[in-house]
Order: sequence, then structure tokens, then C-alpha cells
Amino acid sequence: MEEKIAKIKEIHEKSLWVPEEKPQKQMLLCVVGLIGGGKTTVLEPLSKRLNLVRMSTDEIRKLLKEHGLGYGSAQEINVDLVRKYLNNGYSVAIDGDSVTDRSRKLIEETGEKYVVKIVWIHVNPPEEFIINKLKNYKHTWLFRDAEHAVENYMGRKQLHEKLNLPFVYTFDPSKEDLEKQIEEAASIIERHVRD
Repeated sequence: MEEKIAKIKEIHEKSLWVPEEKPQKQMLLCVVGLIGGGKTTVLEPLSKRLNLVRMSTDEIRKLLKEHGLGYGSAQEINVDLVRKYLNNGYSVAIDGDSVTDRSRKLIEETGEKYVVKIVWIHVNPPEEFIINKLKNYKHTWLFRDAEHAVENYMGRKQLHEKLNLPFVYTFDPSKEDLEKQIEEAASIIERHVRD
């Protein structure tokens, strides 16, 4: 089991985009958003724009499933890689819903340990956009079908009802100006990390 998890971590790490330059001030960028909301749609270009190593919980889950394992080790693999890259002087973006108490505690502990600024962003399109996307998305590995995806969304929705996090930016991927939102957010985040 440990050998399989180490192999999955190695495979995932090889797929990471690592910027050539390390930042003057490190950050840990954390996203909160429901399934189907567009977290990856936002974080892929935002991470490159800000020179962040993007860790994807879904990509780790997919590898775990392909190797016949449950999703239980995904967070452990993610945390290990996040800490490795922070320790090596990079800034990191966590592409996974960082809304649970356990996730937030791990993020806060990591921020304190590596003395990095934690930056929270919210991906929050209208519910109609998410439901429509989940119903029409080609479900390949995470969910059995559209109904299963919508059930998952409805089950996690309550976790997002009373968020009390210091978001520096809220994205709405349902709008056609996503590139503008990414540029605007990147400027705000850069100022926030400098201050």
C-alpha cells in the first residue's frame, strides 16, 4: 500500500508545472468552491500567471482510483507535496475545495510552519451554472453519471452556506470575462502578498 501511494505521489509530481523563478515572498493560494464551480478553470491560468505550483486533489484522486485505491490518501499526498515545494522556496496553489475544518487546519498549520502568507479565493458561480455543467459534463471517473454528480453537489452545498474566510477575490466563471477576472485577481493577490 505504501509503495503504491509513493508511486502515485511520484507520478503526480512529474505532471506538475514548476516555475523557473522562485518568488521573493511565498504564498499558499487556497480555493474554496463547490464541485463543478470552476476551481480548476480558474486555478490553471491563475497559477501560471502568479508562478505557483498547482497541486490538484482531483488529479491525485484519479491516480488513486486508477491504481485500485480509495481517495483516503489524496489529502496526505497533497499535503506532502505542498510542504515539499514550500520548503524548496516555491509558492503553491491548492486546487481542491479547502472548505472542511480539517483542510483549513492543515492549511493554517502549513502556513505557520513555513511562514508563508495564506491567500483565500472563492469560486462562486450561480447554482444554475453548476447544475447545468454537472448535468452536461462527460462523467468519466469521479462520478457514475450526472445524477451522481448533482447529488454530490447537493450534499456538499451546506458546507458553503456560511463561509467565514478572508477571501481576497471571488470569481464567477459563468461570466464571459474570466481572463479579466484572472488579471484583476492576480494584481490584488500580488499586492496582498507584498503588504
